[in-house]
Amino acid sequence: MSDDGVIVGKAELIAKFRRMEEAVRGQALANTLMSGLVVIGNAAKRKVKSQGLIKTRTLIRSIHEEIISQSGDRAEGQIGTNLEYAAIHEFGGVVKPKTSKYLAIPVGSYTGSPRTHADLKLRKTVKGNLVMVDASGKVQYVLKKSVEIPARPYMRPAFDEKQGKAQETMASSFRTLVTKAAVE
Repeated sequence: MSDDGVIVGKAELIAKFRRMEEAVRGQALANTLMSGLVVIGNAAKRKVKSQGLIKTRTLIRSIHEEIISQSGDRAEGQIGTNLEYAAIHEFGGVVKPKTSKYLAIPVGSYTGSPRTHADLKLRKTVKGNLVMVDASGKVQYVLKKSVEIPARPYMRPAFDEKQGKAQETMASSFRTLVTKAAVE
């Protein structure tokens, strides 16, 4: 018995492997990564809603997925938001005034800065809190030196809960690309 064998169709087999390799490179690789990022991004948006952080829906609309670098055999992506206040919701923290002594927290029907309402008067409550009242005596703003915002994470839990699903989605995309290339 001889160890010398002949592979029939060797050239076709090598060509198929090359097509399969090319099928998962470049833009196809980036598209596959994006399919996984979208799974996590959508979960983060649902978390924002479940946390009650949806007064204007700006935070939900700002969450986006993007490919930040791509080459033939590598793609990197990220999920995030460019809103300044997004991190305080995710991690919690203390908010302090930037340009004045107090934060003015609207609690009545007035909106915007108290400086735009000429009828406001400064008062101290029985408990010693500073408030701004309108001409009728109704409290419109509470003044605070700082406010502690509790953490209401949405991005980290979305990643933790959907990482497996994102990997499954990307694996399915890869299988489709490779299978299609193999039968061409």
